[in-house]
Amino acid sequence: MQINKISQAMQSELRKIDGSARKQDKEQPVAKAGVTDRSELSADGQKQRAAKGETQIISSMVKAQPDERAEKIAEAKVKINSGHYNTGEFIDRLAGKLANAMA
Repeated sequence: MQINKISQAMQSELRKIDGSARKQDKEQPVAKAGVTDRSELSADGQKQRAAKGETQIISSMVKAQPDERAEKIAEAKVKINSGHYNTGEFIDRLAGKLANAMA
């Protein structure tokens, strides 16, 4: 039956892989007692680490700020109530900015 042939072939390959892994484990040298690994960051790596720390600080400062600035909202309400946005001067300035943005 085909399934048995495939299954036997897979088991054979798995045994080979398992055997080679065990062989590699035996060939690995044993670390000497008292010897430790070390790693050092390059100058660029150190700069990146510092920049990451600064980014986290700035991010936390931004998150601490309110989503709305009450003084800006109050200023806009005063301008709306006073009719500032309905003046010819404001409309001309707005139209000029829109024209420049589209050009």
